Order: sequence, then C-alpha cells, then structure tokens
Amino acid sequence: MSPVQRVCKRGRSPVMLTGIALLVCALAMLAGPVSHASARSLGGDGGYVYVLNNDLSGSNSITTFARNAEGSLKLLGVTPIGGLGSLAAFADGTQGSLILTPGERLFAADAGSDQVSVVNALHGHLSLVGVFPSGGVGPVSLTYRDGLLYVLNAANASSTTAASVAGFRVDGAGKLHAISGATKPLSTAHPNPAEILIDPSGHFLLVTEKSTNLIDVYRIRSDGSLSNAATFNSVGVYPFGMAFDPARPREFIVDDGFGTGAGNPPPGAVTAYQLSNGSVQLVNGPVNDYQLAPCWMVITGDGRFAYTSDADSYTISGYHIHSNGTISLLSANGDTANTPSDTFPLEEGLSRDSEFLYVLDSRLLLSTPGPATLSGFAIHYNGSLTSVVNPANITLPVTAIGLASE
Repeated sequence: MSPVQRVCKRGRSPVMLTGIALLVCALAMLAGPVSHASARSLGGDGGYVYVLNNDLSGSNSITTFARNAEGSLKLLGVTPIGGLGSLAAFADGTQGSLILTPGERLFAADAGSDQVSVVNALHGHLSLVGVFPSGGVGPVSLTYRDGLLYVLNAANASSTTAASVAGFRVDGAGKLHAISGATKPLSTAHPNPAEILIDPSGHFLLVTEKSTNLIDVYRIRSDGSLSNAATFNSVGVYPFGMAFDPARPREFIVDDGFGTGAGNPPPGAVTAYQLSNGSVQLVNGPVNDYQLAPCWMVITGDGRFAYTSDADSYTISGYHIHSNGTISLLSANGDTANTPSDTFPLEEGLSRDSEFLYVLDSRLLLSTPGPATLSGFAIHYNGSLTSVVNPANITLPVTAIGLASE
C-alpha cells in the first residue's frame, strides 16, 4: 500500500482528504521511488531473521535476529537444535534448508545426521520440539503446507544410497509422522537436486534436478502419499532455486545457474513456467541476468518482483513480473544490488510484507574461508533495492547455509 493509499484510509472529511491526497501525490512525484520501509515507518512492528548455522560438530543451531520497522537487524542469540550439519551433503548448494511456517514453526535440515529439527518460534524465542529422521540420507531442502512436510534427501555425500523425497504428517505438537507411500526416488540415484516445493494448491510436489536438467512433479494424494514422478526438461541449464508467484498461483520461476549454457563461463538466467494439472509449461525465458550462478529465488507477495542471488558475481538481480506472467530484467545489466565483493550470496528471505530482502553472504569458498554475514535491502515500489543492513556488523559461522525470515 502506497503512502497515498494509507492516507486515504484514515477517515478524514472528503474535503480535507482530497487536499491531503493531492499534497502527498505532489510530494511523492518530487521524491521519486518510495520504499516499503518508508511506508511501514508510519506504523507497525518488525519481525525476525533466522540463519541455519549448519554446525559440523556438537549440535546444529539457529541464529536469531530481530528486525525493526526500518529493516535493520539486532542479534538475539544462538539456539542449539540438535542434529548435525554437513558441507558435502549440500554439494554446490540448495534452497530451503531452513523454512518458516505461518504457524511460527521452523523446520531445519540436519544434513550431517540425516535428521530434521522442528523448532517453535514465538516472537523470536526458539524452543526445540524434537529431532526426527529425515526418511533418507543427506536432507537439504524442506517444504510445508497444511500439516504436510516433505523432505528432499539429496544423498550427495553417499555413494551407496540414492536420493529421494520423503513425506511426513506434522501433528499439533510439531512431531513428525512418516506417511506410507510418500517416499519416492528422483529421476536417477544422484541428480544433485536443488529444491523441493509444494505448489499453492497443495496437489503437486516439485523438485529441481541440476545435473539432469529436469523438473520432477509428484502428485500429492489426499492422504499425503505421492505418485511416481513425472519429469520435464528444464528450458534453461542447471535448474536451481524456484518460487511460486503469490499473485499467479500456477506460475513458478526457476533460476538457471548456467543460463542457456552458452559462453565461458555462461551467464545465468531465469525462466518462468506454469504448472497446469501437473504439467510444466513455459511462460518465457530463459531471460539472461548477465551475472554468474543465479541460484536462489524469492518472489514478493504482490507478485510484481522476483529476485535471484548470483553466487559467483556478488550481485542480486531483480526481475519485473508482468501482468501476463512474463518476466524481464529490472536493470539492463542485471545488477540490482550488491553484496560484499568477497562473498558468495546464497539463500534469500523476504520480510512478511515483502518490504525487505535479506541475503546470506557466504565466504566458505574463499581460499581462506571466512565468516558468513548478512545483507539486507529495502524493496522500493519500482523494484530497486537500497541497503538497510551493514554486513560488517554481523558475524556468522563459516558453515552457515540456510535463511528464513518474517
């Protein structure tokens, strides 16, 4: 909602309302793009950002930050959640290792111990519900809807166990119960999968496979069990992170880590698809972002903008989603915002009202690995981004891998 729309809802007299609205319109035209953050400063509270530390010894843990109304972050603490992390299990990265449900519950992948941690999150205060078997080997991505949790077990670090998806029913207390008939293989034993995602209807489950250039679609039956996968060729090369468009529930957008595959190295791209009764159909793309290794994807709640983090060029590329579902770059060179030049931007997260975008900045792949940090940006009405977080003020474990926000 724009500042003008907020003023128009304040119950003033028609004459006064008209005058104020005209004045605000004139000021808005002079001021240029207004950020969601500026609008929110008129009222409302903040939220929280959570980072999965992916600890390799002791206990896996989550770091919690409080977000104020202007988007800045304050460290609240680190909470042990049981289980263990892994580097090998994540291979060259995945999306969705830490997810937050609308019911204020976190699910975290413990890739080193083949487990899932369930954590209640009430106003930023975390309490462990329990640690449960993931139903496979090397869990790297999670998705939840309406009491059902599905886990992507990538088995990237195992030469003897095949990758799979596994489904669970989540009871009121947060405990996981395996669903009969909900464990299914992927297209091959080790396709280096990137993400698992339930579609907004709750009828289909999608998985992106990087090494095979496939998108798998499973039908979710009424009892939570799954059909065998139908596979569809990705239009772009190396399909990675994906997200469904809240404004167009059948459309989803996928990162193409290697774009069209042309060039050395090949610039990345993004492709828009439609899911029609379980069939994946192209909307448009791949649309090059002229950056390297776009891997993680988020879409704003109003369905206007998509953002991908380009891991090998420390950039964030923004896309405009048009009314017909097609996508185009916000800036001609694909450089909408930058993370520190010595980082590899990984997982992204939006605040609950899509006013802010947060990015996990990794230094794991440097010749001398360093601590991870966070970048944060205010999202403006034209899709542009401005920094609201100084990454130099945040220190996270070098192994940090997942991010969720509200």
